[in-house]
Amino acid sequence: MKKIYAEIGFGNKTFLSTEIENKDKEYRINRFIRPKQIKGIYIRIWILKRVLILSTCNGISLNKKNKNRIKFIFGIQGN
Repeated sequence: MKKIYAEIGFGNKTFLSTEIENKDKEYRINRFIRPKQIKGIYIRIWILKRVLILSTCNGISLNKKNKNRIKFIFGIQGN
């Protein structure tokens, strides 16, 4: 099933973007495409190698990444 993550914020290449995952492939589009069926919303704050995610689906998580980034993203997750 195709998953859609529509995002607004600073840190991606564009202020509005959409990431689409379909089985084992994923790609990003430089515009905002609202999912037809919304599953949840999230806020992602990425400072250097630490990522804090506040999500209505998964709760709160703190992850560590290999890349240094500065991002503040509001997203809508759906199908």
